[in-house]
Amino acid sequence: MRISTNMLFSQGGTQISNLQSQVTTTQAEISAGTSLLTPADNPAAAAQSMDVYQQQSMNTQFTSNRQMAETTLNMTGSALSSMTTLLRSVKSLVVSAGDPTLTAADRSNIATQIQNDYSSLLALANSTDGNGNYLFGGYKNSTPPFVQTTGASGTPSVQYLGDQGQTALQVGPSQQVTVSTSGQAMLQSGGQDIFATLSTLTSLLNNSNVSNATLTQGLSGINDSITQTLNKVINASSVAGSSLSQLQALDTVGSNLDVQYSQTLSNLQSLDYAKTISQLSEQTTTLQAAQISFVKIENLSLFNYIN
Repeated sequence: MRISTNMLFSQGGTQISNLQSQVTTTQAEISAGTSLLTPADNPAAAAQSMDVYQQQSMNTQFTSNRQMAETTLNMTGSALSSMTTLLRSVKSLVVSAGDPTLTAADRSNIATQIQNDYSSLLALANSTDGNGNYLFGGYKNSTPPFVQTTGASGTPSVQYLGDQGQTALQVGPSQQVTVSTSGQAMLQSGGQDIFATLSTLTSLLNNSNVSNATLTQGLSGINDSITQTLNKVINASSVAGSSLSQLQALDTVGSNLDVQYSQTLSNLQSLDYAKTISQLSEQTTTLQAAQISFVKIENLSLFNYIN
């Protein structure tokens, strides 16, 4: 077969171009630290990598959701803990108010403390997560769920403006955690909320003409109502604590998964530097030899060939 000069130049140029492409690719692999620059380099590994990336991305989102849930539940737990302490203090005051040796002035002083506790409890019931979201308003978490109003008689009362919703966050592939709840059911017992109970208690203690029998009976009923509310608050606190424990366990699982995903990606895409650098050296040498050979062939003329 006759080989023309043009064919020789074309073949030589193609060979050099291919060798240069190999060198460029190998240099890019070393620079990027990966053997998988494009899906075409290893379609199977590329497909597996994409799947692992998606799983790792979901795991990262779950981690972010857990962090938000933990922040909210910690704030909730803190508010509920303060409510528990306050209600226990109120129960203690109710017991003290039943002492028959107290004067009307003594009971009035206790009533003043109860009023202060009323205000503190209202503030706790309107606690936020630190980002302006109210903890105990259900789905309606952008406005205060408990609002104090004054009736025609001048008696203060509290209205619940939230709803019964419970916001949940996806914190794992098949796990959700409730991060907000309705405060209405928690702070209500016997058809009357705790604020109405405290208002009744204050009025009873400020009544200087109340009989001992009426006082005793009234305090007993109020104490029972406060106890029921206290138990609900303690139960809600327990639920929040249990959810936090679940999140901590999921954090450990999520952290381990992230390490596994990273290791899998490394295995699929990792570069053997020693082997690749050796390969680059070999490719470079081959390219240089081809370039030198091509130049020599290019400089040949028909007379050189004949001579």
